[in-house]
Amino acid sequence: MSSFALEVLTPERSLFAGPAEGLVLRAGDGDMTVLDGHTSLVSSVQPCDVRIDQPEGAALHVAVHGGFLQVDTAPGAAAGIPGVEAGEGPLAGFSTRVTLLAGVAERSDEIDVERARRALAEAEAALSELPGPAGEGGAEELVAERSRLEATVRRAELRLAVAGAARA
Repeated sequence: MSSFALEVLTPERSLFAGPAEGLVLRAGDGDMTVLDGHTSLVSSVQPCDVRIDQPEGAALHVAVHGGFLQVDTAPGAAAGIPGVEAGEGPLAGFSTRVTLLAGVAERSDEIDVERARRALAEAEAALSELPGPAGEGGAEELVAERSRLEATVRRAELRLAVAGAARA
């Protein structure tokens, strides 16, 4: 299987830069797999477990909490990515470069599982203590707090799922 150039970036750092044989994620329109020679596109990325299939070795999993994906297939698109030769790709002289920009993302090997478990337990406990919405004063504040806690639960569950997927 041929490789393409992949970068996974957050505002703080590069989580991955190098060759990949596949990238599996949840885009704005649903689940997708990117392979060498994929059609050029720009898409949103939903919170998900992003799987990077590396040319040699096990797949790398990254917990991505939303972002954007750009796939560029053009002559010299992969220039500057370590380990990827310009000219690889579906047609002679073409290369594929994929960039995933995430506001928040964590490699599976960097996830603090105990911290994620605590965050999940605390958020679920706080959710269970919230009063019901019927006839309560401060309904807007209650809705905002419920939404914040539900987002915390989803982030913690994603971190735990990604950490587990990497160990499976």
